[in-house]
Amino acid sequence: MLFLKTKEGGKLLIISLYVDDLVFTENYEKKMIHFKELMECKFDMSDLGQLKYFLEVLEASEGIYISQRNFAREVLERFDIGSSNS
Repeated sequence: MLFLKTKEGGKLLIISLYVDDLVFTENYEKKMIHFKELMECKFDMSDLGQLKYFLEVLEASEGIYISQRNFAREVLERFDIGSSNS
């Protein structure tokens, strides 16, 4: 995973890249749109819209735990088994 943070004149661009997934955010919308357009010119991309889910990472003394709890919860609710006993 690569995190890249650039700051230019009070404007902040944060990019997270993992294998073939790219997540980015910006505190200046025009700059974010420009970055997206640059990426689409260079790469074959699909815009999936705003980020809904991201891996939850918890670091503990025993190790690092990675979870997709929110995504799993929505899948269970979608199939009307959200209240089932695990």
